[in-house]
Amino acid sequence: KRNVDRITLQSITQSVFSGFVDMDKGLLYNLKHLTLFPQKTILEYVQGKRRQILNPVSYAIITIGIYLFIDSLIPRGSKPELQKVDVFGAQEMGVKLGYFIRDKMKFFWLTFALYSATFTRLFFRKYNFFEHLAINSFILGHATLVAILIRLVYNRELILFNFVVFFYMMFLMYKVFRNPKDTFGTGALSFLVIFLSYLFFLGVPFVYVIFFT
Repeated sequence: KRNVDRITLQSITQSVFSGFVDMDKGLLYNLKHLTLFPQKTILEYVQGKRRQILNPVSYAIITIGIYLFIDSLIPRGSKPELQKVDVFGAQEMGVKLGYFIRDKMKFFWLTFALYSATFTRLFFRKYNFFEHLAINSFILGHATLVAILIRLVYNRELILFNFVVFFYMMFLMYKVFRNPKDTFGTGALSFLVIFLSYLFFLGVPFVYVIFFT
């Protein structure tokens, strides 16, 4: 037995860079074990078994980077023409918001893990915030793989509106935090975490477009 350091901001920052040293082995290990044994793999990482696993932030960055690359190859539609009558500029504001979400929000996808980590820390409590951030980065990164596969098949399916991705995130969250004595409660809280995180994630651009553009 040995003492295991808890996950902190410093340890996550350091592992983001050191994790790339053995990226091939770590990435392949993540892909296999997060798919087959998500609960075991994530909880073992939090508890200190980290040698073979590509750290969660690096994993999320890689999968998001792949998604953004694929998305960049897909042509964008042109903006619709505004009607002559636009009461209080509502139509123009709606178009701005829609295109900001479509074209810009994908670059902030990683921040979804911050929102979900905040809510899992609030509802499930067991770990410190940065351990929750690690858990949610694993979940976000692996769910992004689902988004990549769907994007390749249905090239108009944006990650922000791909509810298969969010249901998969909820499933992974349920697996990690599952309480055998209250499976329904765990499922309900997992749904609430994803729902609230989604509202906050989309609420930020709404505030930005309304007040700063």
